Amino acid sequence: MKRLLLLFLFLPLLLHAQEKLEEQWCSLLLEGITVGLFHQTSWRTAEGLLRSEIEQTMEIRRFGVPFSMTQTDVWIEEKNGALVSVSSELDMNGQGQLVEAEVAGGDLRVRIRRGDGREEMLLPFEEQPRGLFAVGQEIIAMISGGNAEGELEYRLFSPETMKIEKFSLRVLGSGELTDSLGRAHRGVLVEERSSSLPGIVTTEVYNDQAKFLYSKTPVGLELEILRLEGDPRGRQVGKPAAEPGTFPGDDPPEEFAAVFDVASLTVPVRGLGGLSLESTEVLTVRFRGRGVPVLYKAVLSAEEDLASPDGGGAGVRAGADAQAESGELPLRIVSVQKDARGQVSELVLRLARRPPADNWAGFPGEPIPPEAEAYLKGGFHLNLADPRLARLLDRCGGGSETGGGTAAGHAETVLCLEQLVDRYIQKKSLAYGFAGLEEVLSKREGDCTEHALLLVALLRKSGIPSRLAYGLILTEIGFIGHAWVEAYGGARWNWLDPSFPEELPYGLKIRLGVMDPAEPIWASLSLTLLQVVGSVKGEILEGQLR
Repeated sequence: MKRLLLLFLFLPLLLHAQEKLEEQWCSLLLEGITVGLFHQTSWRTAEGLLRSEIEQTMEIRRFGVPFSMTQTDVWIEEKNGALVSVSSELDMNGQGQLVEAEVAGGDLRVRIRRGDGREEMLLPFEEQPRGLFAVGQEIIAMISGGNAEGELEYRLFSPETMKIEKFSLRVLGSGELTDSLGRAHRGVLVEERSSSLPGIVTTEVYNDQAKFLYSKTPVGLELEILRLEGDPRGRQVGKPAAEPGTFPGDDPPEEFAAVFDVASLTVPVRGLGGLSLESTEVLTVRFRGRGVPVLYKAVLSAEEDLASPDGGGAGVRAGADAQAESGELPLRIVSVQKDARGQVSELVLRLARRPPADNWAGFPGEPIPPEAEAYLKGGFHLNLADPRLARLLDRCGGGSETGGGTAAGHAETVLCLEQLVDRYIQKKSLAYGFAGLEEVLSKREGDCTEHALLLVALLRKSGIPSRLAYGLILTEIGFIGHAWVEAYGGARWNWLDPSFPEELPYGLKIRLGVMDPAEPIWASLSLTLLQVVGSVKGEILEGQLR
């Protein structure tokens, strides 16, 4: 959940300049608590170009540890609204990244810089992406025209996904939205969809002059943006948003003075009390809630991967059932219930601790399919030439011929590396966003993502395809967000968790997706996690102890 507020880059794109020069301030809210501010200014330059600057700041806590983010974007566009360039600088608790994009003929040339890492890519386009100011003017015209069914489509570059995303807006007419604190915002309602947030609908409220007032995006949490009148600097972050027009001296009541903590982002589980997680081998859990369709889709993909990295066609289901019965599959769908509309309304999953190390039988020497071979490369955050990796590998047998070339030797090496990473990262810290490999090797601190990144690097260096998996892990407070590793061996993907070697005390997980740390966007926010956490509840149906 580290990059939670980066979603707000997409949500406030409609916070546009009403005139040639205007400042706009908005509060960013999570669950009714102000976690940050959004500030935008737009003006015309001496050269006749339009320049928009956006700054977002955020302060939350991660299990009690302070965490802050600042993102500053600069957009340049032609007077006809065509994009010229975008610069986006991100700082997460002192870790920086710079993304720069500029139009070059029929392509958008994108450069990414983080520490010593450099990456460049070209994004071809048929329809040139727009600038923020031009989009704002089109929205003004659409709403001010009184068109109750007006629609608008446009394309913008996203520094988060590093893609040209498609946005669509539709005027719903007059109405009101109620925020998380029970206040009504009345005006013209506009519905927004984006290819960057598939399946997510943001609803905004504008006044008669097409000025943005408020927006709400229902994922697992209530993501809200509230326009403020005037410069709000000096307001206390961590308090509920004040009424529009309220200024810094008017603090809310003291009982609301809380800072949002991601420890509250859990999937609650009924029947968890008294259960010994360390002793539980298999658990059957039923899930209900509006996020169940998203959870089902993610688990279905994970189940297919774990049963067969090649997909496997019609045999995947039977293979998954057979492996689950033999105790070899850590995640399996037991049953699905659908409502009258055909949507999944109830999902029963079987969670099991990972199979024993002998599931690496056949490796090495087995053919590696292209889908797995793609996870051997180094890249932006993954410099496999770092000599410190070789020295670490020496502690577990060393090199790409680890274990003497036997399946048992490889299983032993893999488990040795899992434990080595846990020992090497001496300071278990939640103060990081997403550190690069060089930072992890130098500072030897981090949380689950830093542990997973280092293990992926060591596995790839030793010739074992691997990738970062993210999802949920069961703890005493319910399911929480977590990252671990999938390594290829024995003709399928296998779970390793350097944060909890040998899965102690926690080992029961639900995979929601995978990422490649060699790609510059590997640390992008998992929307799937946001859609599930807060909108799903679990209930333990059956447990099996070791």
